[in-house]
Amino acid sequence: MEIVLSSSSGVPMYEQIKTQVRSAVFEGELVAGERLPSLRQLAADLRVSLMTVTRAYNDLVAEKICVNEHGRGFVVAQVDAESARAATRARLDAAASEVVAAARGARIDRDELTTLLDEKWRTT
Repeated sequence: MEIVLSSSSGVPMYEQIKTQVRSAVFEGELVAGERLPSLRQLAADLRVSLMTVTRAYNDLVAEKICVNEHGRGFVVAQVDAESARAATRARLDAAASEVVAAARGARIDRDELTTLLDEKWRTT
């Protein structure tokens, strides 16, 4: 799993880490029982503070995506497939709301938006 952070996105670094780990779990790139990088190692690799990674990991524990096992560190939890699908659907719903709001703000009508989405669907 590779985590890529953007300092210009406006999204907090811990949120970017959390989102990318969550996606890796839901998409099966990270499987139950797999260890996540240590807090210090990931902080060093990403050149962020230890507190940034700690907050991301603790949020993932609260979401039951990973667990903190004594002596092993943070480990991917067993995630129910239906729960993963529901979480992905919720993120998609939020993203769709943002797209619709942006389209309306740019005075792009529904047909033009549908065309844009069809193009993205084919090319991505």
